[in-house]
Amino acid sequence: MKRALLVPVCISVFAWLPLFAQADDAPLGFFSASVGAQRDAEEVFLATPAGAKARRWLFQLTEEPHVAGTPQEKKVAEYVRDKLTELGLEAEMVGYEVFLNHPKHVSLQLVEPVEEPLALMEDAVEFDKDSTAHGMFPGFHGYGASGKARGQVVYVNYATPDDFEKLDKLGISAEGRIVLARYGKVFRGLKVREAQNAGAIGVILFSDPADDGYMKGDVYPDGPMRPPSAIQRGSVQYLSLQPGDPSTPGYPSRDGAPRLGRAEMKTVPSIPSLPIAYREAEKILRRLGGPRVPDAWQGGLPFAYHVGPGGAAVAMEVEMDEGLKPIWNVFGRIRGSEEPERLVILGNHRDAWNHGAVDPNSGTAAWLETARGLAKAVKAGWTPKRTVLLASWDAEEYGLVGSVEWGEDRAEDLGAHAVAYVNLDSAVTGDEFGAGGSPSLRDLVRQVAAAVPDPVHGGSVGEAWEKRLRGEWASEAPIDLSEPDAAFELHLPPLGSGSDYTVFLDHLGIPCVNFGFSGSYGVYHSMYDNFRWMDEHGDPKFIYHAAAARFYGLMAMRLSSADVVPMRFGSYAAALRDNLRDLERLSIRKVRGADPEAADEDVADPDAEPAPLKADFAPLYQALKSFEAAGLDLDQAVDDLIDRGEGGKAAATNAALLAVERAFLSADGLPGRPWFRHLLYAPGTTTGYAPWPFPELAEAVENKDAELFERGMGRLLAVLEAATGKLEEAAAAAR
Repeated sequence: MKRALLVPVCISVFAWLPLFAQADDAPLGFFSASVGAQRDAEEVFLATPAGAKARRWLFQLTEEPHVAGTPQEKKVAEYVRDKLTELGLEAEMVGYEVFLNHPKHVSLQLVEPVEEPLALMEDAVEFDKDSTAHGMFPGFHGYGASGKARGQVVYVNYATPDDFEKLDKLGISAEGRIVLARYGKVFRGLKVREAQNAGAIGVILFSDPADDGYMKGDVYPDGPMRPPSAIQRGSVQYLSLQPGDPSTPGYPSRDGAPRLGRAEMKTVPSIPSLPIAYREAEKILRRLGGPRVPDAWQGGLPFAYHVGPGGAAVAMEVEMDEGLKPIWNVFGRIRGSEEPERLVILGNHRDAWNHGAVDPNSGTAAWLETARGLAKAVKAGWTPKRTVLLASWDAEEYGLVGSVEWGEDRAEDLGAHAVAYVNLDSAVTGDEFGAGGSPSLRDLVRQVAAAVPDPVHGGSVGEAWEKRLRGEWASEAPIDLSEPDAAFELHLPPLGSGSDYTVFLDHLGIPCVNFGFSGSYGVYHSMYDNFRWMDEHGDPKFIYHAAAARFYGLMAMRLSSADVVPMRFGSYAAALRDNLRDLERLSIRKVRGADPEAADEDVADPDAEPAPLKADFAPLYQALKSFEAAGLDLDQAVDDLIDRGEGGKAAATNAALLAVERAFLSADGLPGRPWFRHLLYAPGTTTGYAPWPFPELAEAVENKDAELFERGMGRLLAVLEAATGKLEEAAAAAR
């Protein structure tokens, strides 16, 4: 059933002019003399993105499955390049040879108590032309290992470290067995890693209906959620250890670069793994013996789950065609007039495990509409001060490969000149706007979101976003709202990993934003992530694709055209304090032996041994006070500079502003994963996707490691002191 629309699809430019003017009384970073021309250019841009045009882009982009390293994916790259050229932009393709795999032969069979093949391809839907096997790979894992395994099955819930610890407490071992686990909680590659470390000989992953199937809504084709035969493909690289081409760890995959062989790679599994649908997983789970699972492990299939072993055994065969394969990044460029060497980068990946209508080509369609709008503004006379670089990445799905190799290749130049990176992956699965990113860009994100009209609900997408976040905060707020720390303040959620911002923030120290519109979406990485799903369930009139383009383009126009780069640092420390309070609460639960999932209860486990870690966060809170004072002073100095309109000081101030985020980098990187150099933010070692603010301290708390905590605290205090100095230098430049 199509979702009812509350407003007409066509929105006149005049519909948003009052909203635009109200939201932009004082656009960040612009001298008063610059505001008029900027408003005129933005008006041209805002009038351009159209749902009908985005729909046509998406239809063309998703005509065939286009997995990285295939001829079909190169065709899509050439299509994107040619469209940028037609728009009048400078366009180029940049290729790399990288290590990838495609399935040559995969099979999975139940061998006990009966012999029965288990499907590794979805069912076709009669009226959905893209739901056939034509051009599709069967279920497989990117960077999955070749191999054969045969053995008893053990079910391990989400295959997190805590799940394996619980399995051990149940007296059951995964050693020599095949682990069955459901998707969710953590990145899939870390599930395989945990199983491999536990001695498993193979891994089977499935999407449980409790997580994204019929327990969450109607399933495709009648609704947006995962049907019984849908398979979640994906990479099993150890993403939180290091992304990118595993054959060139930490350096770009240029011609002649030294290469690791598969056996030498540290970030890919050595045991085979396969994804299956919950319909096939049911055939295993129904037969498993052993004890009934802990309550938290029960999924949505209509019977009691058991842990095993006994009752069910499987045989799996995985043979991969792996080696160096070509990938193609595509770039469009709008050169800046005053600081052309400085880059504002808008990135979206293009490769998919299938047709990829949501992931990622809803983003690609919005990205192309952004390019079309910017090109029209250029034709109307707009010229940015800094260069806008539109980047279409390849091989993101394997492990952010295209963006990482380019970032490593251009590390020196990007470290010196990149202003910010704005990422759009899956742009639209619904109507709820959301954004995360570097705290220095929070005010800009809020201002831009307030200037983008919500095409269905009225007002702006920013207004709806802030209202939703305020409601979520109020539902979790302390009872006494008169407490000093009880007032709501919007912060951008920190970024972990799982998309192309990772190399820019975590490796190069470039401020980043990631955004999109979310809703009910259960066909992730399956054959049903196709044009019909989007046309029927995700964004039937493609109006949120157009809204995404408006937000994207306005971010680019403000970052590239402001006289003073629109970053603010007064609230940076407040965001870090919120993150630190969360970590402190977690450490209390860990030290007292409580279950960290127990939220506010903090009930100690009477049988737990005293933890060796006594975490003292006071020095960090003190350092944040100094950082906050310097940030507020810098914001005031920049505001004064803007009021004066003193253009002669802008270039030096901008250079000093861009140095702040770089100050959080460590040349040595994080312990055990030196590629991750940002000491404030990184993906969790045991999460992959989800962030760990203060990652060294978070790891110390996770492992109750007092030595790591002390060392990490010292390193954090040092970079905060350095960043505070950079804030002071920037304030001096502005004065």
